[in-house]
Amino acid sequence: MSKRTIVTLPGDGIGRVVLNETLRVLNAAGFEAEYIESDIGWEFWRKEGNPLPDRTIELIQKHKIALFGAITSKPKEEAENELLPDLKDKGLIYSSPIVGLRQHFNLDICTRPCHTYTGNPLNFIRRGKD
Repeated sequence: MSKRTIVTLPGDGIGRVVLNETLRVLNAAGFEAEYIESDIGWEFWRKEGNPLPDRTIELIQKHKIALFGAITSKPKEEAENELLPDLKDKGLIYSSPIVGLRQHFNLDICTRPCHTYTGNPLNFIRRGKD
């Protein structure tokens, strides 16, 4: 079987650290893949006015799989203030790349099964129920 090509989306800050460690674990476990890093996050918002460039969407569509680190998001006014000067006053509005990915690829939230145990003080939803 040929190696799978995976698009990596490190994002910003801790996202880069998390994704690097994820790749380290996958490699140590013997998972074989080729990785193509693509663009997403605050840096691309500041420099291009788009935190989720079309080239990233196209790569994910082509390879059908991506690993996502984490990104920075800031309030509207801060986002506008951090754009490069030639992008200011062009009506650009920051929108979350995570939401953009979910909408474009029709992805839903991640749900996990959860159990509570009678007597456990850490139960937080169904306190006192099995």
